Amino acid sequence: MRRLNTESRMQGWRWAVVAAVAVLSVPAAVAQEAAPQQPPVRKGNPGLIESVGRFFDQSATNFRDSLEGAKRRMDDLSDEAAANSRDINEKAAAVGKGAAEATKDAVDAVTYLPKSKVMSGRERCATAPNGAPDCVAAAEQLCRKQGFNTGKSMDFTSAEECPAKALLNGQQGAQECYTVTFISRAMCQ
Repeated sequence: MRRLNTESRMQGWRWAVVAAVAVLSVPAAVAQEAAPQQPPVRKGNPGLIESVGRFFDQSATNFRDSLEGAKRRMDDLSDEAAANSRDINEKAAAVGKGAAEATKDAVDAVTYLPKSKVMSGRERCATAPNGAPDCVAAAEQLCRKQGFNTGKSMDFTSAEECPAKALLNGQQGAQECYTVTFISRAMCQ
């Protein structure tokens, strides 16, 4: 009997272990059924959302590349503008120096103006060896009479001079007549 008792106890334990395993495995089976199955990943035919996502990714990449290209171009233009600015500044400095020299020369010329004066008078010009009037000496002579050192001819008058005898006989244009030139105004200094 003792053997029966032990055997029945063993069977009881077996059933208890089997029942415990069954009870413990039920939640695992329910959890497996409750988890939704993931759809298989499709590789060949993308869906609408994938296509839109890829479009936005490519657009962002292209936009970023365009911005980087524009930045490079702006940097290049900035460098070129800086080089041109330096060149223009150098040329402006050279022009400024030339303008300063021209201004100095103009001021020097203006300072002589108060010392210069236009004088009127009548001084006969000498005849040069080629027959033309030479009025340089006449202009200086006119200025010296007014108290200046030198002078330059500004205005002259030419006239025909004839002896009185030729004019009284009515022979104008005769060979005795000749042309004379007079200085009428000179710039004296």
